[in-house]
Amino acid sequence: MPRWKLQKKLKTLLFISSLLLGTTLTFKVTAAEEITFYYGSFAQTVDVESLKIFAENGTVNPDLRTIFNIVKPNEVVKNKFQQALVTPIDINASLLSRLLNTDEGDRILSELSTLIEMQGGTSGKSVLRGSMIQAAASDDGFTILNFLQTLPRNMQINVRETLRWAQQASFLVKATENLVKTTENLALKVSDSQPITDFSQLANLGETGSVSFVRDRWNLTDNERKRRFYVEVYRPQLSASEEIPVIVFSHGLGERPETYQKMGELLASHGFLVVMPQHPGSDTEYKKDLAEGFTRNIFSLNEFINRPLDLSYTLDELEKRNETEFDGQLNLEKVGAFGHSFGGYTALAVAGATLDLQHLQKDCDSSASRFNQAILLQCRALKLQQPIPKLKDERISAVLVYNPVNASIFGPEGLANVKVPVFVGAGTYDLTTPFVFEQVRSFPWLVNAPESYLLIQQGDSHVPLAKLGAGSYFTATSLLKLTLPHDQLRHYYAAPSIVAFAQVYLADQENYRVYLHPSYITYLSEQEEFKAFLITEESAPSLVESFQQQVEGFRNL
Repeated sequence: MPRWKLQKKLKTLLFISSLLLGTTLTFKVTAAEEITFYYGSFAQTVDVESLKIFAENGTVNPDLRTIFNIVKPNEVVKNKFQQALVTPIDINASLLSRLLNTDEGDRILSELSTLIEMQGGTSGKSVLRGSMIQAAASDDGFTILNFLQTLPRNMQINVRETLRWAQQASFLVKATENLVKTTENLALKVSDSQPITDFSQLANLGETGSVSFVRDRWNLTDNERKRRFYVEVYRPQLSASEEIPVIVFSHGLGERPETYQKMGELLASHGFLVVMPQHPGSDTEYKKDLAEGFTRNIFSLNEFINRPLDLSYTLDELEKRNETEFDGQLNLEKVGAFGHSFGGYTALAVAGATLDLQHLQKDCDSSASRFNQAILLQCRALKLQQPIPKLKDERISAVLVYNPVNASIFGPEGLANVKVPVFVGAGTYDLTTPFVFEQVRSFPWLVNAPESYLLIQQGDSHVPLAKLGAGSYFTATSLLKLTLPHDQLRHYYAAPSIVAFAQVYLADQENYRVYLHPSYITYLSEQEEFKAFLITEESAPSLVESFQQQVEGFRNL
């Protein structure tokens, strides 16, 4: 994708995010339905009715014109603001109430309340919570305009702090673009230095392999932890003389093993036994419990400990069954730990990464953290009881993670304890675990991994937007005006890398290493608008230099 196009799309994406985060939720209405903006000694009051008229037909009343004369938005921005005022956000009021009363919701409200003050200088945190819930319960659903009309008292918006947020957000868009370009240049530099290979003659590893397999489910009980969970098992049907390499996979927050069925089937068809344990304190059932009011948290605090232990307990179960059910074919001395999102944290922890709570505390206190949704999850670890038990499993010999939650909770010292090969996947449209904060930042910290890979995919989000529902798809394509990659693009880039990584580092098949070369991903990108770039540990020093330049720029704001 051309650089200017990527920059435009990233700016649009983050603009809407910051608009909804900063502007949307920082208005406050008086009994007279007025909003007051202040910047030093300057103050300007705007009637909510003026915003309603602007949303309906674009008319700018004098009070709103005064604000526009100061902010000077262009027509595109004004149009987006006009649409955003009345675009419904599909969320159930009861669920929103529960979410805003979690640790993560409370942290979001605390951040937002730094931008607003009730008259008299008090925090608007509790008012924000109540008004958001009331707006969501209205007949038209949650819109900015509905939210403004529910606020019960006068409020003041700190324009100076709001503009600082906007300036930081704008800088992060530019930093994202710069780091994507850095990764691209590093990948192309390596690609150009390698002998020409006719990649068109290689088999497509993203296609189903030749090995038949069966799918099964085990129900396990860990009596020591009083924990019950099931495991999805994808078992290849190999001859009795063949050794079977093993992969244990950890699902994301609010997900379940079945979400990753396609990956399990692909790897099994290439000869790998794949086991996917359920994580009961952070899966779909726990998410359902939150929605129905049976829990007050998005996930159980103990999941930071239990998730890695679930992987180890699953491997223990495989050892028990190896002789009786697998005729001793399983290679349990060289196991791969794969994971997505929170599962990425899990896989890295079981591979040896250790929690660094001092580093985490520093990040949780940083102003940059407000733009990183993943920090909401990680900061909860500060409540863990000490000492934290050992989570490393010596059987793990390779790690593959996509969109991992990892940078703040592990830090440089924690990730330096990973001493096995690592593959990291990231996407440029990922606002849940932004690669600037979570993957590009942390990749160079894998200093003791003998070999490491970082794959950046343009246009890739944390999960496919279509999966989030029609509302999210409409917002992305109509309101944000984003061009989205086709549904199979993630599989197109990721699948060959996943299979090849498993073949090289778990099955000792060196002939698959060609798929892990930056030039192969460059070849795959040739006919695609949305490109992908692969770099290795050799490029990490240059990535660090580029990242540090972005950090210094952010600190100077």
